[in-house]
Amino acid sequence: MKNLKANIPYTSYTLFRINIGWCGVVKNKKGMRRIFIGYSKHNQLIKQITEEFGKTLTKENPARELIEKINRYCSGEKISFDRYKMDWSSLTPFQCAVLNETMKIPYGTVFTYGSLALKIGFPRGFRAVGNALSKNPFPLLVPCHRIVRGDGKIGGFSAGGGKKLKEKLLRMEQENL
Repeated sequence: MKNLKANIPYTSYTLFRINIGWCGVVKNKKGMRRIFIGYSKHNQLIKQITEEFGKTLTKENPARELIEKINRYCSGEKISFDRYKMDWSSLTPFQCAVLNETMKIPYGTVFTYGSLALKIGFPRGFRAVGNALSKNPFPLLVPCHRIVRGDGKIGGFSAGGGKKLKEKLLRMEQENL
């Protein structure tokens, strides 16, 4: 992922543990900068946050409502994350187009990389779509786990838990329709 260290002052983070593992939220005055999910160890998550944002972050707990919603979602509840302010400034226009379209995919539904590429006007852009999704800074809020390969295989997932976490999230959504 592109280094997200930016000239935006006051970046803070929160860490929390839920049933899918260690998670974190990094935010600034513009909104959320990054959500981390599914890390098996606390120190793995700290290392990832430090690599992306440096060591000048402020530790605080600014996202209680979001943490509660993520926890409820990962416990099987149908949750809408559409009201949270996200800082998209680290993303290219193409990545924004892919992620905006991904946000429209309903709970329990899957699309293929190819069908998403077609939807945004790039019919042969399935690899580019996959690459854009691999840089999704807002997993769960932008449900990139709902995108699979054209042959039905799971495809990649850049969150802490990798493909196993993607499979778990998809299975959980299917069971709770």
